[in-house]
Amino acid sequence: MMANSTLPTADNSGKDKSSRLHTDTLASSVVILLFVTVIQRTVGFGRGMLFCRWLDPETLGQWEMAYSFLLFAAPLAVLGVPGSFGRYLEHYRQRGHLHTFLQRTTAWTVFSGSLAVGLVIWFAPQFSQLLFGSDDRTRLIYGIAICLAAIIIHHTLTSLLVALRLFRVVSVMNFLQSLMFAGFALGFLSMNSSVESIVISYGTACLLASLGAICWIWPALKEVKPPTDRLSQFDFWPRLLRFAFFVWVTNLLINFFAVVDRYMIVHYSGMASSEALEQVGYYHSSQMVPLLLVSVADLLGGIIMPHLSRDWEAGRREQVGKQLNLFVKLTSLGMLAMGVCILLFSPFLFEVVLAGKYSGGLSVLPWTLAGCIWYGSYLIARNYLWCAERTRLAAMPLAFGVLLNILLNLLLLPLWGLQGAVIATSVSTLVTLAVILFLSYRNGMRVDSGTWLLVISPLALTAGATTAIATLAVILIATFSTHLILTLEERTQMRDLFEQGLTKLKPWFQRRPSASGTA
Repeated sequence: MMANSTLPTADNSGKDKSSRLHTDTLASSVVILLFVTVIQRTVGFGRGMLFCRWLDPETLGQWEMAYSFLLFAAPLAVLGVPGSFGRYLEHYRQRGHLHTFLQRTTAWTVFSGSLAVGLVIWFAPQFSQLLFGSDDRTRLIYGIAICLAAIIIHHTLTSLLVALRLFRVVSVMNFLQSLMFAGFALGFLSMNSSVESIVISYGTACLLASLGAICWIWPALKEVKPPTDRLSQFDFWPRLLRFAFFVWVTNLLINFFAVVDRYMIVHYSGMASSEALEQVGYYHSSQMVPLLLVSVADLLGGIIMPHLSRDWEAGRREQVGKQLNLFVKLTSLGMLAMGVCILLFSPFLFEVVLAGKYSGGLSVLPWTLAGCIWYGSYLIARNYLWCAERTRLAAMPLAFGVLLNILLNLLLLPLWGLQGAVIATSVSTLVTLAVILFLSYRNGMRVDSGTWLLVISPLALTAGATTAIATLAVILIATFSTHLILTLEERTQMRDLFEQGLTKLKPWFQRRPSASGTA
């Protein structure tokens, strides 16, 4: 059975360095992901700044609605099947059915993706009304449908490469996609400032990056031989789709949570479509810098998850709870400090860099910052229930947060406009974080008073820079001089980790003078 696949096995995958499909180690994966992520975020931040400089708020709002829809629709269209690659590709490969797995999941993705693209094109006026509040942008919807096809290919290929543990290829593909998107979009916008240009650029970048990765992996995949025995459809699909369904539900909730406020602004603010899209543009400008904090928290959460999982499987479950509680504290504190810096820097950013075009974004920035910090803390905190394999329970806070977000938007949006929508989203995010911490506590995680103090501390950002600075100063004093924020055990643990880090770095610094002298 194992001879039917030419891909390296789990045991020897790292040995054959000549193979294009030799897998990356955990250490190299972390280094690659950190390095490429920093570069990608820098390119993306610069691109976003130029978008704001060159586009008016209404056009930027149109792009925000189109981009939100694409990210929402791509996993929805394929019903979460590519999300199961990481769990089941190795399972079927070790049983000699990798060819069957790839063949059937590819056929599913092509069929469901084509159906989704066809539905978007067929109901273009209705989707125009849904996204932009009017049915006169059908040509833009056609471009979005074609872009959706490219994104489905890109996301599916990314899931496949991650399942094969080819992080170096994934990193290069995503980096090239980000670089090409910036180049194409800025080139088109210099000639024609329209959202159609951005959509075409994004789809083209996804397609070209995917084609490059396909050219890399295709020769090896062609050597995967069909199995000698047959795997029945009944034995294959129920198990796979059951797992894919919960992946799909989780992605649906996460993506819906991220976009629901924009749709509420377009459809329930009582504004004309052009004015509503302008408000979405202001909202987009207020999120550019705060979303960097979310990206870092998401990356950190992914990095610590394997280590927490290892301790959990080794039976050190109490230690997992303590470690994650400390990590939530440190992440919250770090993001609060960065939030204060962003708040101080924001007048220069909006008035000088963005030329004063997005004053509406500046006015809602404090609440946007608070909401992004709470969401970043949520991305860290959810790891405990994932370690405990309580994925269904982990989805409950998101479902509750989405419902609360809708209800608060219905209440606050007509009263306060964009400010009301941002407050509704931020408050619902805080409640989502509180619920997942409570559920984690009920399932064994240590959550102490210091954690709750740091969780609510971003509220100080909404009261202005002076209050935020004073709050941060008080928290830092309490952190380093009392046991109110960090317990004695946590401070001892941090000191030990710091000393261990210095011990490991000391030989490296000692070798440098001799090495340079020898040279």
